[in-house]
Amino acid sequence: MKNVHLIREQEITIFISKFFLSVIVCFCVAGSAFAECGDYDAKMASNKSAEEYVKGKTFKRALILKRHLPSKRKEVASYVFVKKTGLYYTVYSLVNSDCDAEVIKRTNGKF
Repeated sequence: MKNVHLIREQEITIFISKFFLSVIVCFCVAGSAFAECGDYDAKMASNKSAEEYVKGKTFKRALILKRHLPSKRKEVASYVFVKKTGLYYTVYSLVNSDCDAEVIKRTNGKF
């Protein structure tokens, strides 16, 4: 009778450990599905799209202005100088979790 009881306890222990292992794996997989683009990568993507948009070069580090929590997108400001016209622009972009930047607006050029 004692042996049966020990075997039963071992089976329960194995079941519990497998259950917790499967729960941990599920959380890891779910966490990576909602991965957020890193700050450095978001700034680089924003700078690249801003340079292409106004056809200039960045002169100052980009700033992450806000993080949109439900969508995990970031609003990033890039600062671009256009040598041809001599104007400085601030270009605002939204960067998604795949680090794809989309320009949403820009300021009027300033000297």
